[in-house]
Amino acid sequence: MVFIIPQKKLDRLVSIIIPTFNRAHLIDKTLDSIIAQSYRRWECIVVDDTSTDHTIDVLKKYKDERRIKYLLRPLNLLKGANSCRNFGFKKSKGDYIIWFDSDDLMTPDHIECKLKTLIEYNVDFVISKTRNFKDGKLLEPYKYVVMDYGIKARDFILSKIHWYTYDVMLTREVAENISWNPVLESWQDHNYFSKMLLKTENGLHIDRILTQRRIHENSIQSRLTETETTFSKGILNYRIVNFTDIGDKVDKYVQKEMIFDMMNHSFRLASMRKRSEDIKAVKFLVLKKLGKQSLYYFNLSLIIAFLSKRGYFLLEKAKQRNMLSPQ
Repeated sequence: MVFIIPQKKLDRLVSIIIPTFNRAHLIDKTLDSIIAQSYRRWECIVVDDTSTDHTIDVLKKYKDERRIKYLLRPLNLLKGANSCRNFGFKKSKGDYIIWFDSDDLMTPDHIECKLKTLIEYNVDFVISKTRNFKDGKLLEPYKYVVMDYGIKARDFILSKIHWYTYDVMLTREVAENISWNPVLESWQDHNYFSKMLLKTENGLHIDRILTQRRIHENSIQSRLTETETTFSKGILNYRIVNFTDIGDKVDKYVQKEMIFDMMNHSFRLASMRKRSEDIKAVKFLVLKKLGKQSLYYFNLSLIIAFLSKRGYFLLEKAKQRNMLSPQ
């Protein structure tokens, strides 16, 4: 189904911001899917994170497409996709923002459907759906959880709901008040959209698959989930960074649930007899937010887990859940 946007809205510029690194063999397919969009008033800002392949040669093929702008990440900025996104946003001019990746594909009505919904319902952001594909074959659709009462920051922060980076279109006014954390390599979308929802919960789901997400072995997510240890250490580190970013902006219930999640990942690492410096940071938060008694039981649970893979009852005792209830 093709949406017809009112004529007076056709001057709205949409900025598509794409970080890229060594995706010369894939980015042309991404750009072709953008050029094929039914909505024509867009700019695509590609920020190259100092690729060492022939990405620049691929982009030269699009030199006659003035809507596509190719930029290099300034060397004074931290390397990584998030620095590229922040830099690309500063160079953008659009009324609305779409964050996209250089190895994924848009359906032809991706922009039009999002923009039509956002304008018609007067919301600050919209969320569509993504379907994975691998080796040219579409995989089973990702299952999205949609709450009857709407989109709430608490649900997203505590991972009760989730979506992908490329699912969202948001207004420039909202995007100007948040940024991508440049130290994160993965789960950065969770951090970014947690911050977005703490600014506004005025959003809407679109029950349409508008993005095809490419699964391949060189993706960052594939590397981080390669082993159970790598995954557990990575997600614990992320939870700490995320708490540092937003911990003082959420209520006490969410704050404590975030700490409980870090305690769970710490316990999991101890059960695998893996050490992590990040566990020290978790202990500090347990002491600060839950108290000395909780820290005592938490330490004891980690010791027993390391020695015998047991001690879960002590972990639960450390959480003191009977003293916690949603506000």
